[in-house]
Amino acid sequence: MESKKKTKLPKATKHLEEALSQYKSNPSDLNFLTVSKAFEVLVEYAWRELKEEIEDQGLDAPAPKMAIKQAARLRLITEPESWLDCINARNDSVHDYFGIPREEYVALAQKFLTLVGKMKMG
Repeated sequence: MESKKKTKLPKATKHLEEALSQYKSNPSDLNFLTVSKAFEVLVEYAWRELKEEIEDQGLDAPAPKMAIKQAARLRLITEPESWLDCINARNDSVHDYFGIPREEYVALAQKFLTLVGKMKMG
């Protein structure tokens, strides 16, 4: 049976794509907050899917940063430093949506879509 997380990842990816498109058409505060929330959700589902894959291989990954490091070792992802940047941005945004310049945050969200697309899952 397919996990709920794996069925939610494509939907979360689509939501971030749509939020970014809306923001590019109209860079309003509301559209930025939509990008931010969609990014947070996608980061959460992506690292949890990695965690599940890592645990399926008999390893431990109790937290996002550890999951990213393990996933890189297992070659499930490329660019672990970029993944960690995204995890850090997600963590910071939960506490302060405006702690990082908007355009930098939007660019990071766009890059994360690419990173998620490169995940190698079993």
